[in-house]
Amino acid sequence: MRFTPAVLAERLAGLLPSFPHVSCAVALSGGADSAALLHALVALAREAPALRVRALHVDHGLQADAVALRAAAAAAALRCAVPLVVLEVRVDDAAREGVEAAARRVRYAALSAARAPDEVLLGAHHRDDQAETVLLQLLRGTGLRGIAAMPAARASDRLLRPLLDVPRDALLAYAREHGLPWHEDPMNADRRYDRAYVRHVVRPAIEARWPAASEALARAARHAADAQSALDEYADADLERVAVHGALDVAALLAMTAPRRDVVLRRWLARRGVRAPSARRLALVERELLRAEGPNGPRMAWDGIELRRFDGELHLVPPLDALPRAVALSPACPADLGALGRLVLRRVDGQGLAAARLGVPLAVRARSGGERMQLAANSPRRPVKDLLREARIPPWVRERLPMLWDGARLVAIAHPGGAWLAADAAASAGEPGYAIDWTDAPAGFGRG
Repeated sequence: MRFTPAVLAERLAGLLPSFPHVSCAVALSGGADSAALLHALVALAREAPALRVRALHVDHGLQADAVALRAAAAAAALRCAVPLVVLEVRVDDAAREGVEAAARRVRYAALSAARAPDEVLLGAHHRDDQAETVLLQLLRGTGLRGIAAMPAARASDRLLRPLLDVPRDALLAYAREHGLPWHEDPMNADRRYDRAYVRHVVRPAIEARWPAASEALARAARHAADAQSALDEYADADLERVAVHGALDVAALLAMTAPRRDVVLRRWLARRGVRAPSARRLALVERELLRAEGPNGPRMAWDGIELRRFDGELHLVPPLDALPRAVALSPACPADLGALGRLVLRRVDGQGLAAARLGVPLAVRARSGGERMQLAANSPRRPVKDLLREARIPPWVRERLPMLWDGARLVAIAHPGGAWLAADAAASAGEPGYAIDWTDAPAGFGRG
């Protein structure tokens, strides 16, 4: 296969319907692959003025050759007469995930942050990269999504990889033909790193027996991606059936076969931005949460989130701060609850707290236990814990509901859907009052 600007245009048009009316930021590593991508893209831009191009280089600072890679990227950008932005990052070489994974995570975070809102980010990953990724994922015992390897388009950060079916030899031939400057990253040859070992030891051994192995592995990745896409569609349909108030119905989940349930749980977590759990962790979720005795169960935490079972539902809860110890609230001064948002008293008539029977500022505190409240004039004062239980407020929300006190009198309890008011503090028809608004309440608060 011969790589040309026309080949690139065809690939980009297939990934981006608006091409060439687009702004592109090329991830320019300093190597031959990204230099070829940048040069071919600039050649297209000469014929299409609406196509705007610039380059982004990530300096990891991991090795002495970082200086040479940075210089090569600058030379390639200069040769193509495009602006270059250098992004300096630092990688924890002692990270548990390994230096390769840590560098990749930091690199993509930097590129995504530097991409302008109207830009697409272009990566120069090619067919050989894809084949190596498939092999690495298989050796890690990954599932279907892992075998799909690198997607040609990733919507989350508008990343496009238009060269996934282009062999590296074609990109090298293009770079040599046009005399492009580049520097070979020594990490690519360092067999201490998994990818370099696969590149220089595993792949050559495989291709000595099966010369078309890279093409076949890349094709397998496309088949896996198609199968995963179909699986996601089925999972989305299942989610519609088991979702309740942003949580999942436990009984409906348990009625599914285990493989189907695992797919649904992974899809639900992925849509909430949570990394896919391992098969072992999903087995723990089933045993410790879904099949726990009673309506509620223990919680499970990982990756900064918690899974909790309550009232026959599985909830995903982000880390939640405690309610501040004591905060003042008045019409002129909202109560700042930190990460839990804030409370505002809004002037109304005939509803809310009666303004004339209210001493301000009010004190806002969390529950301490034993509180009682009378919600209607002809009803008894009842324990607040009973009111919360009957309203099906999850325990993690109950602990953080702001309680409004006028001296020693509990006058209201705010919740994300409004507030419960004490009967002797509620405004009558036509009487000036204050509605209680809880703004910026965090996700994971269940039903208010």
